[in-house]
Amino acid sequence: MARDIDYAAIAVKKAIVEKFPGTPLDELEAVAGDKTMALLHAGRKAEGTRDDLLAAVRLATSYDNLWEVLKSEGRCVR
Repeated sequence: MARDIDYAAIAVKKAIVEKFPGTPLDELEAVAGDKTMALLHAGRKAEGTRDDLLAAVRLATSYDNLWEVLKSEGRCVR
């Protein structure tokens, strides 16, 4: 049975795909943990809550800028 965090991870991935339609995001993963989720793509990883990650998506002006925003907020692990 899916948990709320599983649905939240799906929502974050969907928001990213919808905001950056020209970007190839077939390999983008949003992996739900216990209370946070991880975004994984092209050797990059960021972690946070649904609200944290969606706020970064709203602030970003491009997909690459999304990772810069995540890094500036201390969300990027690698």
